[in-house]
Amino acid sequence: VYSQPVFAFIEKCLSSKYPNQGFIHKFYTIKIPCLPPYRTNLFRICFRTAYVASSTGIAMLFPYFNEVLGVLGALNFWPLTIYFPVQMYFVQKKVRRWSQNWILLQSFSLVCLFISLFSLVGSIEGLISEKLS
Repeated sequence: VYSQPVFAFIEKCLSSKYPNQGFIHKFYTIKIPCLPPYRTNLFRICFRTAYVASSTGIAMLFPYFNEVLGVLGALNFWPLTIYFPVQMYFVQKKVRRWSQNWILLQSFSLVCLFISLFSLVGSIEGLISEKLS
């Protein structure tokens, strides 16, 4: 999920840098019975496969990779998944302060913040205990 913006950024940069490259721009349609046609290109398949393979290789070489991912996930979960979407909802729907909907969503956001903070503490503890053992 967190890699989707990376994929989009790389694909956009390379498609604008190499506008005549068929490897990047040529799409193929795959038809599977009972499903809508799926469009993909070779660059997307190759780049994403290489990205996953290199991430897996780094994870195997870096001894504390899972603990570091836990810390990063705990830091990113609440603001990206809870706080900003809730605030955008408030602005788009013009939710009044102290209304029932506002209180419910703010309470939900606060509970998720505490869960994220607890998971951050747990991830840091796991990182420290892994380092010391």
